[in-house]
Amino acid sequence: MVELDQFKYTLSTYDETLKEVKDSLDLENKERRITELDKSMEEPGFWDDPERSTKTVREAKNLKDTVDGYKHLEQQYEDIQVMIEMGYEENDPAPAHAADKKAHPLPSGSAPERFY
Repeated sequence: MVELDQFKYTLSTYDETLKEVKDSLDLENKERRITELDKSMEEPGFWDDPERSTKTVREAKNLKDTVDGYKHLEQQYEDIQVMIEMGYEENDPAPAHAADKKAHPLPSGSAPERFY
């Protein structure tokens, strides 16, 4: 189906960008650092120094937010791939349309209020 082919092609144009984002985020080192921070928070006396503990918790949260944000993006990408494949199997572009809506949840020209 031509429509599904277009969706698949459009999605494939994001392959390299997704890889570049992953590489630029240095997720492996961030995950390693999260593990280190989590272990340090389990050590006796960690919470005795409020300044240090606050700084450590904040760093861990920021790192986790970054990793989770990328993983969410990657999961959406994989979900869209599955929806396109479902469209091929069912010979129906409806799953691909659903994937397109998932990839572009806002109408053209609109933006959520939280960005203002």
